[in-house]
Amino acid sequence: MPTQEFFNRVPPFPSNIPVAEIPSISFKDLANASTTESKKLFQACRELGIFSLDLRNSGTGEQLLKDAETLMNLTTTTLSLDRQILDKFAYNPPHNIAGYKRSGKLRTADGKLDSMETYSISQDDMVGNVPPRENPEPIEHHRTECRAFFEHARTTLEVIYAHLEENLGLPPDTLAERSALNKQSDTFARLLVNWPQTKNTTNSESKEPQVTLGGHADMGALTMLFNVSGGLQILPKGKENVNENWEYVRPRPGCALINVGDSLMKWTGGVLHSAFHRVVTAPGEQGSVARQSVALLTRPDRSVTMQRIKGSALIPPLKEGEVDDDRSASDWIIWKITKGELRVQTAEEKQVAATA
Repeated sequence: MPTQEFFNRVPPFPSNIPVAEIPSISFKDLANASTTESKKLFQACRELGIFSLDLRNSGTGEQLLKDAETLMNLTTTTLSLDRQILDKFAYNPPHNIAGYKRSGKLRTADGKLDSMETYSISQDDMVGNVPPRENPEPIEHHRTECRAFFEHARTTLEVIYAHLEENLGLPPDTLAERSALNKQSDTFARLLVNWPQTKNTTNSESKEPQVTLGGHADMGALTMLFNVSGGLQILPKGKENVNENWEYVRPRPGCALINVGDSLMKWTGGVLHSAFHRVVTAPGEQGSVARQSVALLTRPDRSVTMQRIKGSALIPPLKEGEVDDDRSASDWIIWKITKGELRVQTAEEKQVAATA
């Protein structure tokens, strides 16, 4: 999450609600090859699939925090533009997920319309893997800063991948090379705004917050989230379908939340756990202000296959009669969106691609 200055702009997170116990891991210690921190990281990825990465006191980490703050400000300027302007850059899932999504386009599990607006910035666009895409003026004006965000985030994630590879007993870069910065993928930085909770968006009878993004696991490898207000909730492993077990994740200054996605879980035969989570309106007084956040969703190179990784004593072999998945990551993700479990309802009651 950004620095304390950003936290001072919103009401404090309530102190009277239970929160999930998320491990905090020092990026500085990981970068310095701490064995203790490495084991904490691996345990978090196996058991919870999510951890808080403390980016402070590290040159790369501090730079990434500055980049994230730039994109947080860019969230405000971009998603405050006139909706008719933003609609010119509308996304077109499942084959094109970059661009703008209005609030009220999707239905959540409780049958209500979502209140989340997003703009997804393509990594390929910003680092030059493809010809430049046209974006709203605020993003075009900050292309250099957007590129820096992707590059510094990549450097940070490479450290995490290296420790996961070591703990899994895999050769260096086995995981990192599957989502390389210089190869085409559907990796993107998503600017998000959840609009304030109002009488129309609150269940007055149950006093439950509005679900703005239903329960899901991310499709990619690793997700990096920067936010200030609360609203993110997770389910403990093994209780993914029991609604009453949702737990709030409390944002921490100077940190980013990292969670494992379905790609890493699939490649490792379930050794690494893909975190199941959802987003609701922020708790307490935080619900009266817009919840802004930035998420980096790293997805595999389009040509990488979804076959289980071999060569690790920890990754189980395929069971007798089980067939490996030789689809490309691109085909697998499209299948997962359109025919798999990641499907949600539009306002018109049609089944369309989820973009989580």
